[in-house]
Amino acid sequence: MAAIKLIARAITEADDNRADWLQTGVHDALTGSGGAPEAAESCAKLAEDPEEAVRQGAAVVAAWADDSRC
Repeated sequence: MAAIKLIARAITEADDNRADWLQTGVHDALTGSGGAPEAAESCAKLAEDPEEAVRQGAAVVAAWADDSRC
């Protein structure tokens, strides 16, 4: 969960180019064995984080995790 929290925070500060790279990295990580369910679980927990940037970024990562299941 610590890695996803770090990525979530980075997403909120990233420009479009960096966000694209982050999305690519997240997608690549999630296409492995069982990565998307773990990410979704972590994002659900991070949705309650006291830090606004983490909550916002976790929502983005959760959307990316949903997209990787298709």
